Amino acid sequence: MRAALSRGPFGRDISKRVRMYHSRPLSYLLSLLLVLLAAAPSAGTTGIVVHGYHRQAHNWEEVVWGDMANQHLGRLPQAALLAWESRHELATFICGSGASCDAAGRIEADAIVALLFERLPTLAAFECFRGVDLVELAQLLHRTVVTDTVSTNTEQEVRSALARLQQAGVRRAVLISSPTHMPRCLRDACRVASKVGYVGSLAACPCDTSWSSEAPIVLEPAHRPDAVRSASFYHLARRASALAFEARSEDERRRFLAALDALLSSFESHGDESLQ
Repeated sequence: MRAALSRGPFGRDISKRVRMYHSRPLSYLLSLLLVLLAAAPSAGTTGIVVHGYHRQAHNWEEVVWGDMANQHLGRLPQAALLAWESRHELATFICGSGASCDAAGRIEADAIVALLFERLPTLAAFECFRGVDLVELAQLLHRTVVTDTVSTNTEQEVRSALARLQQAGVRRAVLISSPTHMPRCLRDACRVASKVGYVGSLAACPCDTSWSSEAPIVLEPAHRPDAVRSASFYHLARRASALAFEARSEDERRRFLAALDALLSSFESHGDESLQ
């Protein structure tokens, strides 16, 4: 009985192996444990958030999918490429939003997901997808794609996404949108992260396409002691924005914008005369 217990099924002496490992220092055993943990499959640590785009907005297909002829990635191909690059850590691929519907009554997020899987085989036309296994990518996306059909604006999108990621234990959120929209996405995400308890990192990954070639205007509170003019302008701009977007009535908003336009025109005309 004793001999049988000390030998494995192939006749090797187990008791000797036990004594051998028992004699190893604790540091060796800890190192072995770390190796085993590293080799084990890891839980998803990354969440991708693809911001929606209104179905009746200008250049919807180009903004969402891109321009293959010029190798410009839209929001979906950019997100799909990031998903492939993060395939070993990807937990969730969130698509928004519920702000609009297409002609068939399909919600914006559902229309975006449908386009993703419909066009996925054509991603090979983008040079950056060379070497990507599109079958494996499709399987990855089928496992991770979820839709946000409730949010109706950017702040609601990031609030919903970060709350979902926090609940799932995901600690890295990557926002995907157009360059024109990205500053707003990141601003709103930073503002709501603590409100929903999100404690992970935030990253922004703009695609190549946008609905406008004009760059967004970014105003930040002054931090330099010699930035007196920018400080006063920041507060004026905030007041103007509040009046323009939070007016008590549409008539009040129109009157304010007309008065602001007239004021700016008067100074612009004065400036032109001074240059003559």
